Amino acid sequence: MDFYSEAELSGIWQATVDVMRQNYEGSHQSFALWFGLVRLTALDANSAEIACENKMKQTVLTERYLPFIRNSLEEVIGYPPDLTVKVDPTLAPPLAAAEKEPPIRTMLVDADDPAYADDDELTRPPLIVKRPRTTPAPGSDPSRENDASRPAPVPEKPETTPAANPADEEETAAPQNPGDVRLTLNDDYTFENFIVGRSNHFAHAAAVQVADNVGMKINPLFIWGPSGLGKTHLMYAIANRAMTRDPRLKVVYVKAEEFMNQMIKAIQTGKNHEFRQKYRTADMLLIDDIQFIAGKDSTQTEFFHTFDALYEDKKQIILTSDRPPKELTSLEERIRSRFEAGLLVDIQPPDYELRMAILRDKISQSDMEVPLEVIDFLAQNLQENIRQLEGVVKKLAMKHLLSGDPINMEMVLRTVPEYLHSTEPVTETVNRIIADVASHYGVKPDDILGKDRKKNIQTARNVSMYLVRTMTSASLPQIGMYFNRDHSTVHSNIGKVEGELASDAVFEATVGEIMKEIKRGG
Repeated sequence: MDFYSEAELSGIWQATVDVMRQNYEGSHQSFALWFGLVRLTALDANSAEIACENKMKQTVLTERYLPFIRNSLEEVIGYPPDLTVKVDPTLAPPLAAAEKEPPIRTMLVDADDPAYADDDELTRPPLIVKRPRTTPAPGSDPSRENDASRPAPVPEKPETTPAANPADEEETAAPQNPGDVRLTLNDDYTFENFIVGRSNHFAHAAAVQVADNVGMKINPLFIWGPSGLGKTHLMYAIANRAMTRDPRLKVVYVKAEEFMNQMIKAIQTGKNHEFRQKYRTADMLLIDDIQFIAGKDSTQTEFFHTFDALYEDKKQIILTSDRPPKELTSLEERIRSRFEAGLLVDIQPPDYELRMAILRDKISQSDMEVPLEVIDFLAQNLQENIRQLEGVVKKLAMKHLLSGDPINMEMVLRTVPEYLHSTEPVTETVNRIIADVASHYGVKPDDILGKDRKKNIQTARNVSMYLVRTMTSASLPQIGMYFNRDHSTVHSNIGKVEGELASDAVFEATVGEIMKEIKRGG
């Protein structure tokens, strides 16, 4: 980890702290308690390390705040590193002589400090959102400020004396329906700043239709495509516009994996009713990465009944996935058929013109001067996804801010080589995947491409196909050409891997580790 100097690490961490401070749910005092003495000590293209002063804080940061810190750091550097927390006692402020052996005393914390909130999965928000700090709504419980079962806050009117008319009183009070979960209106996720091109114009048009006609014309809306192309952006944009049109809407957003975790928690704690109330009373349900429920029988059953309850009530359902329903082979047929009864729209990697437009937009927002030849070079070479484009612009902006160097070709090649390497031809990526998988399973690449059906070779072949599908934009027929198989065989083999991933935690960890090795070695 030697990509950055100490001064650069300090600047990156300060920018990260600013992002965290904007998004933090607790008080200023609790923020200072947990993040005041933390430092970024190492960072490279894959991983990051932060340090704090004692073991207790290390435990809290790791168990409670790690995703929050990683997401904030990603917003600054443009990519999500593997994050670890270490203890560095030198960060602790010097104690006065009288305090070196302090008496036993009680530690007081803020009631709204997320680190000490009720550890109930059902009452923790499924995502961290920016929101203004406001006074509690009349009749609300301040100790439950972080409860995901309440509406996201909106700027409130100053407190007044109770209204004489009970109906007026109801209008000024925050709804207390435990199923009412809302997204805040975030300018980062609107139709206005979603750049439209040939690769996403149909998905954009469909999303606008849904936002303007909630639950009426298109239901469900199923948006699919590789990661980082704007599926989640469109999902939020729909909710933002719909809530602007009707602030009373109850909107629930959750990632599929979190939906599953909450369902398991509800079963364990006997809170099935609360769980179902939360999801089945929504006016709009948005589930991200729905492919993660494939192979999870109990989760699929619960989702199926939730889907039917909302659909019958003409409530809007919006789903995203990394592939179309027909390729989710471990998903129950009755669920796939319901997805296909709605509108399926795909988002493909941006073409050159869209990449140029996105780069120019992001650069103008960063207030940088970048030569046209540099923008053209980036647009030609960065072809993977929109998140990659945003990450490069953020990293160049940070390097420019810290060093003062002009942004030119030399700086680009020196600052973002890891992004440029990821644009290698698909054939080279496929060959690298096959070589790494072969090495892991102790076979030869030619064995994977051959006809041998020994168990370890077949497993290596199936895993290779799965990783090519996951890590590249290659279609099933294209993958079949690389492996000398027809696309139906590829589809079947990938389905076997997905089924085993869903049922075998050891196999899932093994495949994940192979993927990390491929990325690190690339």
